[in-house]
Amino acid sequence: TSHLDAVNEQAVRRALDLLQADRTTIVIAHRLSTVRDADLIVVLDEGRVAETGTHASLLMKGGLYARLVSRQLAAAYAPAAS
Repeated sequence: TSHLDAVNEQAVRRALDLLQADRTTIVIAHRLSTVRDADLIVVLDEGRVAETGTHASLLMKGGLYARLVSRQLAAAYAPAAS
């Protein structure tokens, strides 16, 4: 979903939500909004597990995941360069 606009990403997410119901699913994502509703998020750093938890618990920890979310949000709301 990295090249989708927000509207199409949401449509893909809704379709995946239906397909993932009552199943264990492994999702690999760079856009963290893709995994925010996951039961368990595993954050990898250079091939090693850096953190695990829910979106909320990882934000509260203030570690790598929280920094990545902060960067992605800042980039999404940054004014476009002229």
